[in-house]
Amino acid sequence: MCTLIFYSRRTRDFELSAHFFRLFLLWLWLVAGATMSQGQSLDSLPKTPAPRDYKRLDIFPAISYSPETKLTLGVIGIYYLDLRKGDRSTPLSTIDFLAVYTLSKQVLLESRWEMFTHGRTWRTRGELLLQQYPDRNYGIGNNASVLVAEVNDKGTRDTLNYLNYNSNRIKFSPVVLRKIRRNLFIGLQADLEYVYKYTVTPDQYFFLNADSTRIRDVPIAGLRSGMGFQILFDNRDNLINPLKGTFVEFNDRHYGKWLGSDYTFSYYALEFRQYLNPWSNHTLALRGLASLESTNDAVPLRALSRVGGHKFIRGYFKGTYQDNNMLAFETEYRLPLWRDGQASKLWQVWKRLGVAGFLGGAQVFKDPKQLSFNQFNLAAGGGLRILLNPKSRSNIRIDYAIALRNNSDGPGKRQHGFYFFLGEAF
Repeated sequence: MCTLIFYSRRTRDFELSAHFFRLFLLWLWLVAGATMSQGQSLDSLPKTPAPRDYKRLDIFPAISYSPETKLTLGVIGIYYLDLRKGDRSTPLSTIDFLAVYTLSKQVLLESRWEMFTHGRTWRTRGELLLQQYPDRNYGIGNNASVLVAEVNDKGTRDTLNYLNYNSNRIKFSPVVLRKIRRNLFIGLQADLEYVYKYTVTPDQYFFLNADSTRIRDVPIAGLRSGMGFQILFDNRDNLINPLKGTFVEFNDRHYGKWLGSDYTFSYYALEFRQYLNPWSNHTLALRGLASLESTNDAVPLRALSRVGGHKFIRGYFKGTYQDNNMLAFETEYRLPLWRDGQASKLWQVWKRLGVAGFLGGAQVFKDPKQLSFNQFNLAAGGGLRILLNPKSRSNIRIDYAIALRNNSDGPGKRQHGFYFFLGEAF
């Protein structure tokens, strides 16, 4: 769930100006005040079980500034709910939410949930999103080779490898699962997304080569509606920030006119995550993902397999590489600095900190024959972690990542990203 994101296409767009720095200090001060006011022990995870919070709400400010959105104001929070008081075999249910408004009159309302009944017999998860926000269309393929020239009001030309656009979006993706064996669930899922009021942002633009005009072949607006099933194996010791455990998820969804969808295609995906606890409270997190879309028709842009974003291959803008199929991997090492026996008041703040390093790569393709080991789009980075709640292990993560693929930001340039978020990427 997003707290803040600062992402830029050029170095000059990414400069930490005095205005941005003041906003960051304000945000950090507000978060520190909110977390310290909770009155909880800041020691490392308790060695004996502590009383559970049957109902708890953590709220934090979301403040950011970027060239695309200008000043962004909002709130973010997590609501913890125990649907079976006193039963420790049932994990705490969580509902994340985000509400953001920008001075460019952009709106984002988002909520994700993960809820359990007694004994984890039933489990529901999903996402609800309302969005009026800018986005980019990089076209189809694994090379981000589109070249678009935008001309502003002053006649200045700006060469990009994507086309800017605005749209409104509504998304609802619920999943209902039933436990069939210990840690194994199966159930039904739906996926509904409606994109409307699609407009290209620049008043004047033109393509610099013939291949770039194929960007017009990628549909964006319309309704996609699908249903299918999900199989999930999950024995992680913590859903928010695991130390150890395994997560395997298989998705099967089918979209068609019989569901009111404007698009007809089938989607299959297999995701594997492994969390290892080598010592202390360190975590080595591994993820692999394969996705496939089967159709003879065009797939809408937001339904494609897309590389990038704050939760997947950080360092690339989401959609820099997109196509019907994808293979991807990620690895991350998380090293909390939390220690016992530190009584100084200064340590009461600093002992909340941790660091992380990560590496990931993904490749999109239409035909399996296009797969090649030297065509993975790699990215690497590191970041800071701030512990919010010792019981739930929820963190704020502050990450910087750089794309290792040449020309990802246009000829001779590489992308990079700076992210502020609540919760780990995976």
